[in-house]
Amino acid sequence: YLRLEYGFGMEDINQLFYAGRCREEEGRFQEALNLYQTGLENLMEKLRQPGTADMKEFYKQLMNDYLCKAEALKNRKQQNARPFVREIRIGNDDTGWSYRRIFSKPLEDKPTHVRVQDPYLHSRHQVNNLVALCELLAASKSIVHIRLITKEAPPGQQRTNQATWLSDLGVSLESRNITFVTNYSETLHDREVRFKNEDNVVWTVILGRGLDMFKKLPNWNCLGAFRFELQEMSRVYNNYNKRGIMGYILSHLF
Repeated sequence: YLRLEYGFGMEDINQLFYAGRCREEEGRFQEALNLYQTGLENLMEKLRQPGTADMKEFYKQLMNDYLCKAEALKNRKQQNARPFVREIRIGNDDTGWSYRRIFSKPLEDKPTHVRVQDPYLHSRHQVNNLVALCELLAASKSIVHIRLITKEAPPGQQRTNQATWLSDLGVSLESRNITFVTNYSETLHDREVRFKNEDNVVWTVILGRGLDMFKKLPNWNCLGAFRFELQEMSRVYNNYNKRGIMGYILSHLF
């Protein structure tokens, strides 16, 4: 970041504070905090320089304003760092659920990286579930990388179809500047989705039934074909875990 030398004007400092406010509005809190701190350091240098009493009073007031903003931002980051644990139980035949509702809390933290772990993405409807999740992630605007870990489908047409479908999905995501990586694991069992943002806040959502938690529709001409919240659910328990300050330990998994 810019470090002002003696003789620089207020315009550069104001640019730092303006950039900090923009980052804060975008939810990029660490970048905003860095910009505020750099601006305050440079403002302190200005305060030490010769000037009128009115000018020095103006500098002091501006410094006080942004010290308060920086302190509030630090407190907000500390609140984000507190662990969050919750279990949601969805009953058999319940409706009103969708991926948007299920993953709403992790998406509030503006994640950039997502890791999807689901062993069974062999059939068309299972991959459709993954596509629906990726549509939600792409619409969030903050995602830049999605990693999928799954099992390879059985040899034959099923495996060929799986490879084609996942490749097509990857091409589509790339067109939105989202990197899509697929890894295969034959020992995979757990089903979960992990989210990580720029501040290394990591959400882990453990899915009892994986992405395939919606009951099979009798046909594709009934309600629920394109709106998940109209579909009936299977009984499932989903666990949510949020880690902030320790999130960097999990970040290598992305």
